[in-house]
Amino acid sequence: MYIYADILIITNIYVDFLLIKSAAAITHSPLKTGRGILAAVVGSLFSLAIFLPKSLSFFLVPIKIISSALIVFFAFGFENMGNFFRKMVIFYLCAFIFGGLGTGLAYLTGGRFITSRNGVIYADFSMPALVITSIAAYVCIGLYKRLSDYGTVGSYTVIISDCGRTASFKAVADTGNILRDSFTGKYVIVCPKDVLLTLYDTVPDCNSVIVGKGSLGKRWRIIPYSTVSSSGIMAIICPRDVCLKNDETGQIFRADVFLGAAENDCAEAVFNPKILI
Repeated sequence: MYIYADILIITNIYVDFLLIKSAAAITHSPLKTGRGILAAVVGSLFSLAIFLPKSLSFFLVPIKIISSALIVFFAFGFENMGNFFRKMVIFYLCAFIFGGLGTGLAYLTGGRFITSRNGVIYADFSMPALVITSIAAYVCIGLYKRLSDYGTVGSYTVIISDCGRTASFKAVADTGNILRDSFTGKYVIVCPKDVLLTLYDTVPDCNSVIVGKGSLGKRWRIIPYSTVSSSGIMAIICPRDVCLKNDETGQIFRADVFLGAAENDCAEAVFNPKILI
């Protein structure tokens, strides 16, 4: 089979974008379409390693590590080494599964339509075939996200450790809570204000802050929010340690989130199930 560089890059843009979307779905990570496309384009350039001669095959491992790191960085950014490494591992697993399937298809077809060389998959597909396979992949990713969200419904206990204190309170998973910090992209668990007062000496009054009579302090910030019935601003803070325990299964999840102080008298906290990783 002849390998054409233009077809190689185009097909790998498709493949890398789908791998990025899969990794985002599995890790419940926010992904902007523009960043995903940029990461896919960057990753596709490394597919040119398919042309490396066998004498330079020892370069393949560092090339794969560098390309994966760049793809994950351009797609998701960098918050901390733990999250970055976890996303790289998930991306590797997705790529490993796809590579295994591609190698199997190459063997079954005798390399007529798809081939594997230097760990790079080359598929001589028509554009309609690419569109159809892309739609099918999106459907699979969407089904996975729906099933993963469905499995997180129920009652939870949130355990917070910060400032040398520990507090726990009930919370429910609700996909309707899409409140996130605009700077970091982290989700916000909306909490009753009286619960937060057991952790922190004071919780800022947003109304006082607006008119200049109060202070947010060094760790508190305010963000806008909007619901079906109301809108306004909310004080948020990033605690040192957050765990969520499923009251039915006992499973414990660690979460990197903000806590938001609800101005109304809500009975329990509300969080988006996507923070359960």
